[in-house]
Amino acid sequence: LVRSRGLGDVYKRQMLAALDKGDKIVTNGGLICEVIKAENDFIKVKLNDDVIVRIAREFVAKKIEDK
Repeated sequence: LVRSRGLGDVYKRQMLAALDKGDKIVTNGGLICEVIKAENDFIKVKLNDDVIVRIAREFVAKKIEDK
């Protein structure tokens, strides 16, 4: 059974649109960070207590679900 790639794109767009303060994400570069503020094209994230950066939304690989 083959699933079209378009469905995966839909799920990723929904995940990116739903990002909110406090969510943990993994970037395409493998960085694990916490969302501070979701803006239109960029997301402000905290890498550690001292480092806050802005990344483009398209570089978010996935959201880490708390267990």
